[in-house]
Formats: sequence, structure tokens, C-alpha cells
Amino acid sequence: MTSFDRPAAKWTMVAGWMAVNITLSHQPRAPVPHIPGFDKALHLVEYAILAFLLARAVFPAVRGRSPATRWTLMVLACFLYGIVDETHQAFVPGRSCDPVDAVADAAGGLVVAIACLALRRRPWIRRLGVD
Repeated sequence: MTSFDRPAAKWTMVAGWMAVNITLSHQPRAPVPHIPGFDKALHLVEYAILAFLLARAVFPAVRGRSPATRWTLMVLACFLYGIVDETHQAFVPGRSCDPVDAVADAAGGLVVAIACLALRRRPWIRRLGVD
């Protein structure tokens, strides 16, 4: 077991990633180029990473559940955290609450879920802890 495989390290990575998310969300202006759809793609990638990190932290505690159930929980967690993030942005000067961003957040979780479910029999997925 490497130091990255310890439960505390997994939760530290989740908390760190969420801290980055909140820090970026609290900026008065999103630091992204004005390319149509680019911000939605960033939301998707950001929450795909969150879903992956959450899965690594949570899955050992819910091994008795089916993989589909576990990943459904991760997608739901991404969606709910996205709603919290968007609500937070409604109170940040210069930012707004965009429900479509929360959908992009859930889509990020869904992309990782589908990929990991499709590849769950691969040994390297098992080593990552998201099987």
C-alpha cells in the first residue's frame, strides 16, 4: 500500500480538490477564455476528477453495493456538489448561478462512471480503486 492508497490520503485529495473548486468559484470573474461552451467543458473535466477522487475514497466503505449503485452515488454527489457550488456563486459579486453548469458537473461524474464501469474488469482499474 502506497501513501496515496491510505484512506486519509484519499480524503485529503478530495478535500484539496474541493478547496481548489471553491477558491476558483469565489473569484469575481471566472479565469477562462470567452469561447462558447469552454466553461461547460471545464466543469465536466473538473467534476470528472472529483468523481474519480471521491470514488477512490468512498468505494472501500461501500464494497457490498453493486458497481452501478456506487457510481450512481458518485454522479449524484457531483450533481449535488455542483448545485452547492452554483448557489455559492450566486452570492459572489461578478458571478452568477447557472443551472446548466450543475448539469455539466453531473455529466463529468457520468463520463467517469461510464468509463470505469466499462473498464472495471481491467486489472489497472482495480489497482486505482475505482472498480
